[in-house]
Amino acid sequence: MKFRNEIYRKLIHIASSAFPLAYLFLFDRIVILWIVGICATLLVTGELLRLRFSLFARLYRRLFSAVVRQKEEHSFTGATFVFCGAFLTILIFEKHIAVFALLVLSLADSLAALIGRRWGRRPLLGKTLEGTVTFLIVALALAFALPGIPREAAFVAALVATVVELLPSPINDNLLVPLTAAIAISVVNLIA
Repeated sequence: MKFRNEIYRKLIHIASSAFPLAYLFLFDRIVILWIVGICATLLVTGELLRLRFSLFARLYRRLFSAVVRQKEEHSFTGATFVFCGAFLTILIFEKHIAVFALLVLSLADSLAALIGRRWGRRPLLGKTLEGTVTFLIVALALAFALPGIPREAAFVAALVATVVELLPSPINDNLLVPLTAAIAISVVNLIA
């Protein structure tokens, strides 16, 4: 994928931070679950139609080919996993923990990918050291800046999320990153 298209893709990813921010400042849990749940359902339905019927596949390619990676041609796209991960994270975890975890996904992951693609020079497990350091810095900044989360637990979660994002996994990182960040905060809170 060309870097320009990667920028478009990551701008969409960054825009998904509107959902945790809306949850933090505007909506209660039930309302945001409905909003994110409807979005996730529509995306899953669209993906199934695209993967099953050539008419939908052609339409999808025409509309979204600039921001879809080649490996997503025959599987769910990252956007679908973003909304599924957001729904599960909001459903399972306390508000401030969910908001932190989802902002780590939308901001740290996006900026890491852009920095890594543009300025990354040192390969690291299929990614770049520069991108990984960017992910960690953004996640730590969120741990420091967001209200209502225990700082020590959030710092640990930032480290855990960075490692999870770096390591290869058969599970999409848009699902894995927010859930593991939220689990890490919860576990540290339990043992602290």
